[in-house]
Amino acid sequence: MLPNQPLPVGDCAMSTSPERHQEWVDPITGSVKLPRRWHILPHEMVFGFFLGATWLRLWVEVGFSNTSTLLFGLYFLTLLWSVVWGQYKPSPYRWRVRLLFCLVVSTMSYFSLSAAVPLMNNPTGLETLGWHKDAVLQHWDVTLFGDVPRQLMLTEPGAWVTDMFMGCYLFFFYYLIGAQLFFFLKNLNTYRICAVGLCTVYALGYVGYTLMPAIGPVEELGLRQGGWLTELGGSFVAQRTNGVDVFPSLHMAASLFLLVFDWWYRRKHFWWALGPTVGLWVATVFLRYHYGVDVLAGIVLALACLWLTRWYANSSLCAEVEAECEARDKRPMEISEPI
Repeated sequence: MLPNQPLPVGDCAMSTSPERHQEWVDPITGSVKLPRRWHILPHEMVFGFFLGATWLRLWVEVGFSNTSTLLFGLYFLTLLWSVVWGQYKPSPYRWRVRLLFCLVVSTMSYFSLSAAVPLMNNPTGLETLGWHKDAVLQHWDVTLFGDVPRQLMLTEPGAWVTDMFMGCYLFFFYYLIGAQLFFFLKNLNTYRICAVGLCTVYALGYVGYTLMPAIGPVEELGLRQGGWLTELGGSFVAQRTNGVDVFPSLHMAASLFLLVFDWWYRRKHFWWALGPTVGLWVATVFLRYHYGVDVLAGIVLALACLWLTRWYANSSLCAEVEAECEARDKRPMEISEPI
Protein backbone atom coordinates (compact mmCIF):
# COMPACT_ATOMS: atom_id res chain seq x y z
CA MET A 1 0.00 0.00 0.00
CA LEU A 2 1.38 3.39 -0.94
CA PRO A 3 1.73 5.92 1.89
CA ASN A 4 -0.54 8.45 0.20
CA GLN A 5 -3.36 5.98 -0.38
CA PRO A 6 -6.41 6.04 1.92
CA LEU A 7 -6.83 3.12 4.23
CA PRO A 8 -9.31 0.70 2.63
CA VAL A 9 -12.12 0.17 5.11
CA GLY A 10 -13.42 -2.69 3.01
CA ASP A 11 -13.10 -3.09 -0.70
CA CYS A 12 -15.74 -0.46 -1.39
CA ALA A 13 -13.02 2.20 -1.42
CA MET A 14 -11.66 0.61 -4.59
CA SER A 15 -14.46 0.94 -7.14
CA THR A 16 -12.41 0.47 -10.32
CA SER A 17 -10.94 -2.97 -9.70
CA PRO A 18 -12.20 -5.49 -12.34
CA GLU A 19 -11.83 -8.36 -9.86
CA ARG A 20 -14.15 -6.65 -7.44
CA HIS A 21 -17.35 -7.54 -9.28
CA GLN A 22 -16.48 -10.87 -10.81
CA GLU A 23 -19.43 -12.47 -9.04
CA TRP A 24 -21.74 -10.09 -10.91
CA VAL A 25 -20.54 -11.10 -14.38
CA ASP A 26 -22.45 -13.74 -16.34
CA PRO A 27 -19.91 -16.51 -17.07
CA ILE A 28 -21.47 -17.30 -20.48
CA THR A 29 -22.37 -13.94 -22.00
CA GLY A 30 -19.93 -11.79 -20.03
CA SER A 31 -22.69 -9.26 -19.32
CA VAL A 32 -23.12 -7.61 -15.94
CA LYS A 33 -25.85 -9.07 -13.76
CA LEU A 34 -27.89 -6.86 -11.46
CA PRO A 35 -28.53 -8.19 -7.94
CA ARG A 36 -32.17 -9.21 -7.54
CA ARG A 37 -32.81 -8.13 -3.99
CA TRP A 38 -33.47 -4.76 -2.48
CA HIS A 39 -30.82 -3.06 -0.42
CA ILE A 40 -31.76 -0.92 2.56
CA LEU A 41 -28.75 0.63 4.26
CA PRO A 42 -28.32 0.51 8.06
CA HIS A 43 -28.80 4.25 8.58
CA GLU A 44 -32.05 4.16 6.61
CA MET A 45 -33.40 1.43 8.86
CA VAL A 46 -32.37 3.30 12.02
CA PHE A 47 -33.75 6.60 10.77
CA GLY A 48 -36.94 4.90 9.64
CA PHE A 49 -37.36 3.38 13.10
CA PHE A 50 -36.81 6.76 14.78
CA LEU A 51 -39.23 8.59 12.50
CA GLY A 52 -41.89 5.87 12.70
CA ALA A 53 -41.65 5.58 16.49
CA THR A 54 -41.81 9.37 16.91
CA TRP A 55 -44.79 9.56 14.56
CA LEU A 56 -46.68 6.89 16.50
CA ARG A 57 -45.76 8.39 19.86
CA LEU A 58 -47.04 11.81 18.82
CA TRP A 59 -50.18 10.20 17.40
CA VAL A 60 -50.89 8.58 20.77
CA GLU A 61 -50.05 11.66 22.84
CA VAL A 62 -51.63 14.53 20.87
CA GLY A 63 -53.61 12.95 18.02
CA PHE A 64 -53.15 12.37 14.32
CA SER A 65 -54.11 15.89 13.20
CA ASN A 66 -51.48 17.67 15.30
CA THR A 67 -48.92 19.54 13.20
CA SER A 68 -45.95 17.69 14.72
CA THR A 69 -47.63 14.33 14.13
CA LEU A 70 -48.27 15.19 10.50
CA LEU A 71 -44.72 16.45 10.00
CA PHE A 72 -43.06 13.31 11.34
CA GLY A 73 -45.45 11.18 9.34
CA LEU A 74 -44.42 13.16 6.27
CA TYR A 75 -40.73 12.70 7.09
CA PHE A 76 -41.20 8.96 7.49
CA LEU A 77 -43.04 8.64 4.18
CA THR A 78 -40.49 10.86 2.42
CA LEU A 79 -37.64 8.66 3.60
CA LEU A 80 -39.57 5.57 2.53
CA TRP A 81 -40.28 7.07 -0.89
CA SER A 82 -36.62 8.00 -1.44
CA VAL A 83 -35.55 4.42 -0.68
CA VAL A 84 -38.18 2.87 -2.97
CA TRP A 85 -37.57 5.36 -5.78
CA GLY A 86 -33.80 5.02 -5.52
CA GLN A 87 -33.91 1.23 -5.44
CA TYR A 88 -36.38 0.86 -8.31
CA LYS A 89 -33.71 1.59 -10.94
CA PRO A 90 -30.54 2.25 -8.95
CA SER A 91 -28.01 4.53 -10.60
CA PRO A 92 -25.38 7.02 -9.35
CA TYR A 93 -27.88 9.83 -9.87
CA ARG A 94 -30.64 8.10 -7.94
CA TRP A 95 -28.24 7.11 -5.17
CA ARG A 96 -27.14 10.72 -4.74
CA VAL A 97 -30.75 11.88 -4.50
CA ARG A 98 -31.53 9.06 -2.08
CA LEU A 99 -28.64 9.96 0.23
CA LEU A 100 -29.42 13.68 0.05
CA PHE A 101 -33.07 13.07 0.96
CA CYS A 102 -31.92 11.38 4.16
CA LEU A 103 -29.88 14.48 5.02
CA VAL A 104 -32.86 16.74 4.32
CA VAL A 105 -35.11 14.60 6.51
CA SER A 106 -32.47 14.64 9.25
CA THR A 107 -32.20 18.44 9.17
CA MET A 108 -35.95 18.97 9.18
CA SER A 109 -36.37 16.44 12.00
CA TYR A 110 -33.85 18.30 14.15
CA PHE A 111 -35.78 21.56 13.99
CA SER A 112 -39.17 19.83 14.30
CA LEU A 113 -38.09 18.24 17.59
CA SER A 114 -38.35 21.71 19.13
CA ALA A 115 -42.15 21.37 19.13
CA ALA A 116 -42.45 17.59 19.12
CA VAL A 117 -40.39 16.73 22.21
CA PRO A 118 -42.43 18.91 24.60
CA LEU A 119 -45.61 17.32 23.23
CA MET A 120 -44.28 13.81 23.82
CA ASN A 121 -42.98 14.53 27.33
CA ASN A 122 -45.48 17.13 28.48
CA PRO A 123 -48.70 16.82 26.42
CA THR A 124 -50.76 18.79 28.93
CA GLY A 125 -48.46 21.81 28.71
CA LEU A 126 -48.09 22.07 32.51
CA GLU A 127 -44.58 23.26 33.34
CA THR A 128 -44.92 21.82 36.84
CA LEU A 129 -44.41 18.36 35.41
CA GLY A 130 -40.69 19.10 35.06
CA TRP A 131 -40.08 17.05 31.92
CA HIS A 132 -36.59 18.45 31.32
CA LYS A 133 -33.85 16.06 32.45
CA ASP A 134 -31.18 18.58 33.42
CA ALA A 135 -31.27 17.54 37.07
CA VAL A 136 -30.66 13.92 36.08
CA LEU A 137 -27.75 14.86 33.82
CA GLN A 138 -26.23 17.06 36.53
CA HIS A 139 -26.44 14.16 38.97
CA TRP A 140 -24.75 11.84 36.48
CA ASP A 141 -22.08 14.47 35.92
CA VAL A 142 -21.20 14.71 39.59
CA THR A 143 -21.27 10.94 40.00
CA LEU A 144 -18.90 10.30 37.09
CA PHE A 145 -16.65 13.35 37.04
CA GLY A 146 -17.10 15.10 40.38
CA ASP A 147 -16.90 18.89 40.13
CA VAL A 148 -14.54 19.00 37.13
CA PRO A 149 -17.07 19.90 34.38
CA ARG A 150 -18.68 22.62 36.47
CA GLN A 151 -15.33 24.15 37.36
CA LEU A 152 -14.49 24.28 33.66
CA MET A 153 -17.80 26.05 33.01
CA LEU A 154 -17.10 28.61 35.74
CA THR A 155 -13.50 29.33 34.71
CA GLU A 156 -12.95 32.88 33.41
CA PRO A 157 -9.62 32.84 31.54
CA GLY A 158 -10.23 35.95 29.43
CA ALA A 159 -12.11 37.10 26.34
CA TRP A 160 -9.51 35.88 23.84
CA VAL A 161 -9.60 32.35 25.25
CA THR A 162 -13.37 32.30 25.08
CA ASP A 163 -13.25 33.55 21.48
CA MET A 164 -10.75 30.81 20.63
CA PHE A 165 -13.03 28.12 21.99
CA MET A 166 -16.02 29.66 20.21
CA GLY A 167 -14.04 29.49 16.99
CA CYS A 168 -13.41 25.79 17.65
CA TYR A 169 -17.09 25.27 18.39
CA LEU A 170 -18.11 26.94 15.12
CA PHE A 171 -15.50 24.84 13.28
CA PHE A 172 -17.98 21.99 13.70
CA PHE A 173 -20.29 23.42 11.05
CA TYR A 174 -17.47 23.59 8.52
CA TYR A 175 -16.42 20.05 9.34
CA LEU A 176 -19.94 18.62 9.15
CA ILE A 177 -20.82 20.25 5.83
CA GLY A 178 -17.39 20.36 4.23
CA ALA A 179 -16.50 16.72 4.87
CA GLN A 180 -19.75 15.43 3.45
CA LEU A 181 -19.49 17.71 0.43
CA PHE A 182 -15.93 16.53 -0.24
CA PHE A 183 -16.79 12.83 -0.19
CA PHE A 184 -20.08 13.39 -2.01
CA LEU A 185 -18.35 15.04 -4.95
CA LYS A 186 -15.21 12.89 -5.01
CA ASN A 187 -16.47 9.34 -4.66
CA LEU A 188 -20.08 8.21 -4.30
CA ASN A 189 -19.13 4.84 -2.85
CA THR A 190 -16.96 6.41 -0.14
CA TYR A 191 -19.67 8.91 0.67
CA ARG A 192 -22.24 6.13 0.98
CA ILE A 193 -20.01 4.46 3.56
CA CYS A 194 -19.68 7.77 5.42
CA ALA A 195 -23.43 8.36 5.32
CA VAL A 196 -24.15 4.97 6.88
CA GLY A 197 -22.25 5.92 10.03
CA LEU A 198 -22.87 9.67 10.21
CA CYS A 199 -26.62 9.48 9.60
CA THR A 200 -26.87 6.73 12.22
CA VAL A 201 -25.07 9.06 14.65
CA TYR A 202 -27.79 11.64 14.13
CA ALA A 203 -30.71 9.19 14.19
CA LEU A 204 -29.61 7.73 17.53
CA GLY A 205 -28.76 11.20 18.80
CA TYR A 206 -32.32 12.29 18.10
CA VAL A 207 -33.55 9.29 20.06
CA GLY A 208 -31.50 10.61 22.98
CA TYR A 209 -33.12 14.03 22.59
CA THR A 210 -36.60 12.51 22.86
CA LEU A 211 -35.78 10.28 25.84
CA MET A 212 -33.54 12.72 27.78
CA PRO A 213 -34.63 16.23 26.72
CA ALA A 214 -32.58 18.93 28.44
CA ILE A 215 -31.64 22.58 28.02
CA GLY A 216 -28.05 22.32 29.22
CA PRO A 217 -25.87 24.26 31.70
CA VAL A 218 -26.44 27.48 29.77
CA GLU A 219 -29.94 27.69 31.25
CA GLU A 220 -28.50 27.95 34.77
CA LEU A 221 -25.20 29.71 34.14
CA GLY A 222 -26.10 31.89 31.16
CA LEU A 223 -24.22 32.41 27.92
CA ARG A 224 -20.46 32.86 28.02
CA GLN A 225 -19.25 36.45 27.88
CA GLY A 226 -16.25 37.19 25.71
CA GLY A 227 -15.14 39.09 22.64
CA TRP A 228 -16.96 39.77 19.40
CA LEU A 229 -16.69 36.16 18.17
CA THR A 230 -18.21 34.83 21.37
CA GLU A 231 -21.10 37.26 21.11
CA LEU A 232 -21.67 36.56 17.42
CA GLY A 233 -21.30 32.78 17.76
CA GLY A 234 -23.45 32.62 20.88
CA SER A 235 -26.24 34.46 19.11
CA PHE A 236 -25.93 32.17 16.07
CA VAL A 237 -26.12 29.01 18.19
CA ALA A 238 -28.99 30.30 20.36
CA GLN A 239 -31.11 31.04 17.30
CA ARG A 240 -30.59 27.59 15.81
CA THR A 241 -30.94 25.26 18.76
CA ASN A 242 -34.08 23.19 19.11
CA GLY A 243 -34.03 23.54 22.90
CA VAL A 244 -33.57 19.83 23.70
CA ASP A 245 -30.28 19.00 21.94
CA VAL A 246 -28.06 18.20 24.92
CA PHE A 247 -27.84 14.43 25.49
CA PRO A 248 -25.88 13.03 23.76
CA SER A 249 -23.52 15.70 22.43
CA LEU A 250 -23.73 15.39 18.66
CA HIS A 251 -20.95 17.96 18.37
CA MET A 252 -18.77 15.37 20.08
CA ALA A 253 -20.19 12.32 18.31
CA ALA A 254 -20.25 13.69 14.75
CA SER A 255 -16.84 15.39 14.94
CA LEU A 256 -15.17 12.28 16.39
CA PHE A 257 -16.78 10.14 13.70
CA LEU A 258 -15.60 12.48 10.93
CA LEU A 259 -12.11 12.71 12.40
CA VAL A 260 -11.67 8.93 12.40
CA PHE A 261 -13.22 8.71 8.93
CA ASP A 262 -10.64 11.26 7.79
CA TRP A 263 -7.94 9.04 9.28
CA TRP A 264 -9.23 6.19 7.15
CA TYR A 265 -9.76 8.05 3.89
CA ARG A 266 -8.24 11.56 4.03
CA ARG A 267 -5.15 11.42 6.24
CA LYS A 268 -3.79 14.89 5.40
CA HIS A 269 -7.07 16.55 6.36
CA PHE A 270 -7.10 14.55 9.60
CA TRP A 271 -3.91 16.25 10.77
CA TRP A 272 -5.23 19.66 9.76
CA ALA A 273 -8.56 19.15 11.55
CA LEU A 274 -7.19 17.47 14.69
CA GLY A 275 -6.37 20.63 16.67
CA PRO A 276 -9.65 22.52 16.09
CA THR A 277 -11.63 19.33 16.73
CA VAL A 278 -9.96 18.71 20.11
CA GLY A 279 -10.66 22.36 20.94
CA LEU A 280 -14.27 21.77 19.90
CA TRP A 281 -14.58 18.91 22.39
CA VAL A 282 -13.40 21.13 25.25
CA ALA A 283 -15.57 24.00 24.03
CA THR A 284 -18.79 21.99 24.32
CA VAL A 285 -18.41 22.05 28.11
CA PHE A 286 -16.40 25.28 28.48
CA LEU A 287 -19.08 27.29 26.63
CA ARG A 288 -21.78 25.74 28.85
CA TYR A 289 -23.64 23.97 26.07
CA HIS A 290 -23.15 20.43 27.40
CA TYR A 291 -22.59 18.48 30.59
CA GLY A 292 -19.60 16.18 30.80
CA VAL A 293 -21.85 13.14 30.60
CA ASP A 294 -23.20 14.41 27.26
CA VAL A 295 -19.67 14.35 25.85
CA LEU A 296 -19.10 10.84 27.20
CA ALA A 297 -22.34 9.66 25.59
CA GLY A 298 -21.23 11.27 22.34
CA ILE A 299 -17.95 9.32 22.43
CA VAL A 300 -19.79 6.03 22.98
CA LEU A 301 -22.21 6.86 20.16
CA ALA A 302 -19.40 7.73 17.75
CA LEU A 303 -17.46 4.55 18.51
CA ALA A 304 -20.56 2.41 17.99
CA CYS A 305 -21.28 4.06 14.64
CA LEU A 306 -17.64 3.75 13.58
CA TRP A 307 -17.92 0.02 14.23
CA LEU A 308 -21.12 -0.06 12.16
CA THR A 309 -19.36 1.82 9.36
CA ARG A 310 -16.45 -0.60 9.31
CA TRP A 311 -18.82 -3.56 9.36
CA TYR A 312 -20.79 -2.15 6.42
CA ALA A 313 -17.66 -1.29 4.43
CA ASN A 314 -16.45 -4.89 4.71
CA SER A 315 -19.85 -6.51 4.19
CA SER A 316 -21.34 -8.21 1.16
CA LEU A 317 -24.11 -5.60 1.33
CA CYS A 318 -21.61 -2.86 0.49
CA ALA A 319 -20.21 -4.90 -2.40
CA GLU A 320 -23.67 -5.66 -3.76
CA VAL A 321 -24.82 -2.03 -3.55
CA GLU A 322 -21.73 -0.77 -5.35
CA ALA A 323 -21.95 -3.48 -8.00
CA GLU A 324 -25.64 -2.78 -8.52
CA CYS A 325 -24.99 0.94 -8.93
CA GLU A 326 -22.07 0.47 -11.31
CA ALA A 327 -23.84 -2.19 -13.35
CA ARG A 328 -26.84 0.05 -13.80
CA ASP A 329 -24.58 2.93 -14.84
CA LYS A 330 -22.91 0.75 -17.51
CA ARG A 331 -26.14 -0.48 -19.08
CA PRO A 332 -27.36 1.45 -22.15
CA MET A 333 -30.21 3.75 -21.15
CA GLU A 334 -33.52 3.12 -22.86
CA ILE A 335 -35.34 6.08 -24.35
CA SER A 336 -38.40 5.42 -22.20
CA GLU A 337 -36.39 5.05 -19.00
CA PRO A 338 -36.76 7.95 -16.54
CA ILE A 339 -33.57 9.57 -15.36
